[in-house]
Amino acid sequence: MCMAILKSKRICHIFDIILFPLFLALFALPSFSFANQAYGVNPKVQSGTYVEPLKQGAWRLRVFDAAVVKGDKVLLSEIAEPLGAIPQDIWEVLSKKELWDSPPELGKPYKISKANLINALRSSLGMYADSCLVSNAIVIQRGGSVVREDRLRKMASQYLAPQLNKLGGRADLTDFRLPPYIFVSNNSQNLVLEKTDIAPGRINLKYAIQELDGKIVRRFSGTVFLNLWVDTPATAKPMSKGETLLPKDITYKNVNLAYENNNLWDGLGGPWQITRPMGAFEPISTTDIKPLSAVKKGDKVTLVYKKNGIELSVLVEAMEDGGLGDTILVRNIDSKKQIYGMVQDQNTILAR
Repeated sequence: MCMAILKSKRICHIFDIILFPLFLALFALPSFSFANQAYGVNPKVQSGTYVEPLKQGAWRLRVFDAAVVKGDKVLLSEIAEPLGAIPQDIWEVLSKKELWDSPPELGKPYKISKANLINALRSSLGMYADSCLVSNAIVIQRGGSVVREDRLRKMASQYLAPQLNKLGGRADLTDFRLPPYIFVSNNSQNLVLEKTDIAPGRINLKYAIQELDGKIVRRFSGTVFLNLWVDTPATAKPMSKGETLLPKDITYKNVNLAYENNNLWDGLGGPWQITRPMGAFEPISTTDIKPLSAVKKGDKVTLVYKKNGIELSVLVEAMEDGGLGDTILVRNIDSKKQIYGMVQDQNTILAR
């Protein structure tokens, strides 16, 4: 009897040591697997970013940073717009909600701090104030109009388009730096973009408010970056200073003129020689080439002296390279005397 009990205790002890942990592990596996399932992963965003799915019917009210009001009271629809799936009946009621008194003067902007704006919204909208997205203070004007940054950008793009089309290549405008908004006081004024000269790189923009008589009332500054991509001649191989630039040595490379100097070679004329060491596929500027030398240093040429009907000639040595029309230093082979002369052709130097 005692032996049976002792044997039973041994079996229970084995179960406690070996089988019970295994039993717990088996029951824990579903829970472990569920805990490691990805939840709310948006495949359109960067890897490792997790988002909570928007609840069905979620909506907000975005408050503008600048707005124009018309009546004696500021309406919610004048300073905010709905985002998301706001029920139409709720927006119809909220849009007509009177918030506070309009500015006393027509055509004059007034700024309301963020703190005061939030307090006013809570006072007028109650629980719906928590649905308002307020990023900063708001500037409101009674009457007139407000031109926001998206319209300012469109104005610049349309104004510059004809000039961009004349540049050739492929042009695009990036990195707009514009005022967030511009107020126009009344309907007799017009917002215009003043004449702008363009070139690859950053362009200055001048917006102006103009009266009917053409008088400029106010000006606003902005900038935009112009990228201009063109195919330009480039070296097809590394080249040394003084080396002759042959057609086989030229290829074409697409470059952005905004980051290149403005004196790129157009590929015309010649023959040319390289004025500095250049690597392969390096764009060629007008300063990188010069007319091919008619006379090279060390050449034996004839120096011709003409004056008062007298013409003398002597054999000289060129002390430097020179193209047609260049003035170079030459040395008399016999007397070693040096003199400057103009290169007339590959064999002749005219004494100066």
